[in-house]
Amino acid sequence: MADGKNSQSPGVGAFPREAGRPAAVTNGKLPHAPAPAPEVVRPTPPDVLEELRELQGQAKLAMKDLDPELEKAVGFTHFDTTASHDNLITVLTNRNDIHQLASQTLVRVKSREDKRSYLGVVVRGPFSEPDAIPANSTMAIGVVIQGKKLAYTFDYHGRAEIELLGEESGGALVPPRYRPRPKSPVFLLDDEESAKVLGVGGDLCLGRVVGYDRMEARLNPKDKSILPRHTGIIGTTGGGKSTTVATLIHHAQAAGIATIVFDVEGEYTHVDQPSDHAAMIEGLKRRGLKPEGVKNLHIHHLVGRESRNPRHKNLHGFSPSFSSLSPYAIAEILDMTDAQQERFLKAYDVTKLLLEDFGIFPKTAEDRQKVLDVDELSTGYPRMTIQHVLDVVSAYIYSLSDEGRAEAKSKPKTSSRKRSQPAEDSEVEEELDEAAQEPVAAHGPVLYSEFRTHPGRVMGRVRAQSSKAEISWKALSGKLQRLRRLNIFDVGASSRMKHEEMLTPGRVSVIDLSDTDSPQINNLVIADILRGLQETQEERYQKANAQGQSVTPVLIIIEEAHEFLSASRISQMPVLFEQVARIAKRGRKRWLGLVFVTQLPQHLPNEVLGLLNNFIIHKITDSSVISRMQRTVGSIDESLWERVSRLAPGQALVSFSNFTRPLMVAVDPAPVKRLLVD
Repeated sequence: MADGKNSQSPGVGAFPREAGRPAAVTNGKLPHAPAPAPEVVRPTPPDVLEELRELQGQAKLAMKDLDPELEKAVGFTHFDTTASHDNLITVLTNRNDIHQLASQTLVRVKSREDKRSYLGVVVRGPFSEPDAIPANSTMAIGVVIQGKKLAYTFDYHGRAEIELLGEESGGALVPPRYRPRPKSPVFLLDDEESAKVLGVGGDLCLGRVVGYDRMEARLNPKDKSILPRHTGIIGTTGGGKSTTVATLIHHAQAAGIATIVFDVEGEYTHVDQPSDHAAMIEGLKRRGLKPEGVKNLHIHHLVGRESRNPRHKNLHGFSPSFSSLSPYAIAEILDMTDAQQERFLKAYDVTKLLLEDFGIFPKTAEDRQKVLDVDELSTGYPRMTIQHVLDVVSAYIYSLSDEGRAEAKSKPKTSSRKRSQPAEDSEVEEELDEAAQEPVAAHGPVLYSEFRTHPGRVMGRVRAQSSKAEISWKALSGKLQRLRRLNIFDVGASSRMKHEEMLTPGRVSVIDLSDTDSPQINNLVIADILRGLQETQEERYQKANAQGQSVTPVLIIIEEAHEFLSASRISQMPVLFEQVARIAKRGRKRWLGLVFVTQLPQHLPNEVLGLLNNFIIHKITDSSVISRMQRTVGSIDESLWERVSRLAPGQALVSFSNFTRPLMVAVDPAPVKRLLVD
């Protein structure tokens, strides 16, 4: 063939020249006509066609038997191993469905082999594992670390661990008796069904459940089994506790709950104003919310102390009543020694007798009934003031002085007729009668209360119940004098705390203790107001119950609870704790819920933690604290506790009695203004 090197023979993939089209001209010459193209398409042999038809029919039959429900499965249960644990199931999924088994996702497992259905939650994973070889093999490691050079990688699948919540039986969730069989399909629950299973419905929203785009952690504020069962808000500084409290105040007020806040730093004295914090405003915008202050805010501060919002329109100065405080609680809070407490209680009893001697209390039959009803482990003696007690203590100190002893010796003895009377009360009355006739001595105890009009009568009662140890009496006087100099008790009759008004539906009452600088004062005030609120709510509950009506729910928030109820204070103040415990226990039935807020949960004793049923736990970095909380709050699984030390600000582990299981929640930003505290 001439010039064969320029000729081109058609082969596989070459296209024949179109008919009627002239050949291309090469070097001015027409090339030789090409050889005829070989036959490319041949007819399929009949036996092969028959075989293909048979395979097609088998495929159609197989597709017909395939359950379309399995198309919705996101994984299948794996075989158990010697390392398997009760209530934990391993689920395998293909690489395309790994993202659907995110942590805390709720799933349904249908064990088709034994026709059982289970609900579970992803607690570990999802993890990615290679299909053909172990993840720790040399080949798998080499492929990954040579990622810059190799485009090839192994195909992989996902693995997740799910914790069984229960077995579905007759529309209810019951404890599982068995495990799902291997290769049981696993399905996702939609947001609506997940919310129903988790029990997160209600009008009061805490925030968005982590792992769900549209699910919110909600509570029913009218459910007696939730808020009145008491809550702990716990976490380190900067974890978001104060924001959570501010959000809770706003939402509780909107739900018509009477909210009382013991605010030791004055952070919440401006919650009637909308938030002006840029990050909060942006966060509210992302949640479709807007800054908004609470309505009906009232601020209470001690008389003689300042408030962090001094120009607020509803500002109330108050002065606790000494007579409302249990003498045992006073002794504990003042850290009296046993000897000092013994003398204090003796002076307290003598003061009660003198109040009747001077016609101060009781005056009527009704008053005498009140005396019989007084429980001094929870309250004090009516109409008694700290000055009354101080006057009696002064009289005791005088009676033990040289001058007092000399005066007692020089006093004339009673007649033989009077001395012959055996009754002790008669002897006391005689001595008091004589003392009342004596002129006021130029020297004697210096008295400041109503008792100053008849010091002889006071000395008569003191000598009738004599005592020793002048040093202990003087030490007691010093502690009581320091308490009196605080000038917080019985300052003006119009400064009494009006507990009834504080329990108005939708009212927010902030007890501003930011200007006290004394944990002792704070504890006295908190104990006094708690008792008053509990008694008032008890009366309201009884009245509403008799009329077939419901009582207003009350939420009491105690900031820096570790200062009020620390382990060391509980050991020193069992009476005070017993008061709180009594309020907590009775409050559950009376719609009175307590919220303890603390950044130092390790200082709270087990007795206090035992009062709590609900927890909002922000970031905690101390592993020993986490371990203690883990032992206390047994309903939270280990996988969630492992995340507590890494929580971002605003995130919290939330466990409420109405939730099926604890949840990770991104707490809503506070719509109210909160003062930042260093």
